[in-house]
Amino acid sequence: MPTLKAGTLIKRDACGLCRPAGRRQSGFTLLELVVIITILGVTALMVFPKLSAFGVHSGKSTTRHLSRLIQHLAQEALATKQYYRLYYDLEAEAYSVKILQGREFVPVSDGLISGRSLPKGVVFKDVVTYRHGKVEDGEAYTEFFPLGVEKTTIHLKEGENDWTLIVNGLTGRVKVYDRYLEKTERATL
Repeated sequence: MPTLKAGTLIKRDACGLCRPAGRRQSGFTLLELVVIITILGVTALMVFPKLSAFGVHSGKSTTRHLSRLIQHLAQEALATKQYYRLYYDLEAEAYSVKILQGREFVPVSDGLISGRSLPKGVVFKDVVTYRHGKVEDGEAYTEFFPLGVEKTTIHLKEGENDWTLIVNGLTGRVKVYDRYLEKTERATL
């Protein structure tokens, strides 16, 4: 690092910092770099999930998101001792989360688990729950209790591809199959 000799002229720059006269400032400061990287990171976090819905494997990404959401809600219900419902709107091709407050279920305000629409081309074929049976149109939901999850089977379709998501009632774990499985087929697995 250069040292200043007695009698060297010192000038203040735009930021008020003292710099030796005659030297040019080149490059970026560490603070500027951190701000730019943070902005790029936040932008990527907002744009990437939207771009992944346009991919060829939007059905697979939907099954992954839905299974992670189910597992998260099961863990959240256990940890907070709260009751949740995951609603499936088979007409609008969307799903959403509600939480029990008082005597009614209200939408969750957390953006990460509030729900979303299925990507274009991906549809709910049907949803099978203990409470509703097999639902092919309208609305159904899965209950999340502090001690478990309502057994649920979700069938998704995208073109010729079918997926079956089977929710374990005790653990909330989700098994994903890349075909349509009926109830009778599950007994042999």
